[in-house]
Amino acid sequence: MLKDLAVIIPVRLESSRIKHKVLLPFGDTTLLEWKIRQVLKIVSPNNIFVSTESEILEAVAKKCGVRVHHREEYLALGHNASFSEVIVGVVKDIDFAHIAWVTAVVPLMSPSEYQEAFKIYDRYVVREKHYDSLFSANMLKEYFWDIDKPLNYRADKHHTISQELPKIFRVTNGLYMRDRESILQSGYFLGKNPYKFCVSKISGIDIDEYEDYEMARALLSLYDD
Repeated sequence: MLKDLAVIIPVRLESSRIKHKVLLPFGDTTLLEWKIRQVLKIVSPNNIFVSTESEILEAVAKKCGVRVHHREEYLALGHNASFSEVIVGVVKDIDFAHIAWVTAVVPLMSPSEYQEAFKIYDRYVVREKHYDSLFSANMLKEYFWDIDKPLNYRADKHHTISQELPKIFRVTNGLYMRDRESILQSGYFLGKNPYKFCVSKISGIDIDEYEDYEMARALLSLYDD
């Protein structure tokens, strides 16, 4: 495991679609505490930062024994700040060479998957430099259309079978990794040549709508850390 890796869990109290989303019940706790517990299984608490503007969420982090990054109000209220401003505004204060941006509302990405992703990042990004960053993904072999036409297959008598569809990767939003210096230079946590770390389908559930939350809870019986 990289010793100079910081895991940042960015959370804010308010959410545009679900009120106090990261405090929703999950398992025997809340979404935020669930995510902190997951990461604590593989990372030292000294390397884990909960970035938030909220004293309520800070209290959850302190209860779990991890570190707190107090986020400026401007970076937490609505969408006043751009996403790039949020990333840079948080990462500039975290003095570690490498950053893992871990999302609390992707609850079913398991500790073993994080651990494997960290190992791959260490090998292929840091040491061998085949890639410049990493993100978690689901590879899709499905049929897609835009508003007018099919995007990845022939929708006619030459219909493409699913096994021959091109590989398309869906960003799950569960994990992003890059070195801190590059993040601050470019204003983003991915470079031009990221490693696509494929995770299970349930690991790709991102709670955006309440329906996503209900699906994640229903699938807890399939979760294996």
